[in-house]
Amino acid sequence: MNTYKDILLNRLHTTINHKNKIEDDCIKFLSYDITIESKIVQIEKKNSILCTVYFYVKVPLFDKVFFESSSSIASDEYKAIELSSDNFVYCALQGILDFLSGIHHHEIETSILGIKKNFTVCESPMLGLGNIENKEDFYDDYVGFDEKNGYSSFLWNAIHKEVPFILENNRVSFIKTYGAKMPNGDIIVECTINNVNNKTLENCVQNEIIKWDNNGKFFSIKQFFFILQSDCTYIKYPYSKEEIEYFVIEYVLEFEKSNFNYIEFIENIKNIISDTNIREEIINFVPEICAEYAFKDVIFNDRVEVNVGSNNYNILKTQFPSYKYIEDALIDGFSNKIFKKESFNELVHISNSYNIIYETMQNDHNIKMKDIFVSVTFNFTEEYKFI
Repeated sequence: MNTYKDILLNRLHTTINHKNKIEDDCIKFLSYDITIESKIVQIEKKNSILCTVYFYVKVPLFDKVFFESSSSIASDEYKAIELSSDNFVYCALQGILDFLSGIHHHEIETSILGIKKNFTVCESPMLGLGNIENKEDFYDDYVGFDEKNGYSSFLWNAIHKEVPFILENNRVSFIKTYGAKMPNGDIIVECTINNVNNKTLENCVQNEIIKWDNNGKFFSIKQFFFILQSDCTYIKYPYSKEEIEYFVIEYVLEFEKSNFNYIEFIENIKNIISDTNIREEIINFVPEICAEYAFKDVIFNDRVEVNVGSNNYNILKTQFPSYKYIEDALIDGFSNKIFKKESFNELVHISNSYNIIYETMQNDHNIKMKDIFVSVTFNFTEEYKFI
């Protein structure tokens, strides 16, 4: 008797319309350098069978592993597994294959800290699930082509104004959009960029889903967007996650060595981290990241003001390639007791966030942490260059 995993792998192998083979419990393409790992994470038996499968797609061109969770409901386990597989193949995977074949539907011109960036966007097919009749008519209402805007779905139209302001300096980025309306009118949305949830895009999609007339029936729609940065504007980030972790460890250890004397520390750190760009990023980011973990009930703005010399910009923290690496390094350093326990509090105390929270509480003794909103500014010298 076939195992659930065998059923999943065989279904993927037979439905993918490119030559592939099953090897080491993975699907490996013969014509592309693509590997698909899959994992059944849920088989729930109630009135019907609920199946959830995680898919991980590895492509050398991608900066990160592409992740997708596909769920389905069917009358038995085998049909549920096959349906979860099919939903992935005909939506997300087809988008990846279209993207790799050079198809694109839109172009984006934007900038990050004043540096010009150009991108192209490839839309995946849309996937609709639920009880709405005449799905083809539904798609005709929400997908169109015109000479000015080209091919575009209503999901792209919902998010396209925000996308230029959230893109990072990646070679490839991928956006997932999902919206569902329940029979009682409740709305569920999920939007991610590079596997990380994005509230801005979710609000955009929710504003569109509200308009749906689903006649009291469940309906959902999903689509992916694969975004390629132009060779003319893409610059590969010079440091790996491991190198950033090393710099962060050196930063905190030197802070401890200086007995938390900030002036002395700033002078010494120049000799330890010679690269001006990464040194200034770590100096700006480390105290603020610690403050966010110290005050978990406070609302921190995802966007920050950035001063580079006399120039001012507004971007997402995560648009700095090093930001997440620095955050991960701090978590590991404190969790593994590489750093002294008191160093955390000392770092919090030198953050701008701490000063904002302290002043807010001084001005309103009754204010609750959940009602405090913190927006910070990062200051860089004129020598700083964003990559």
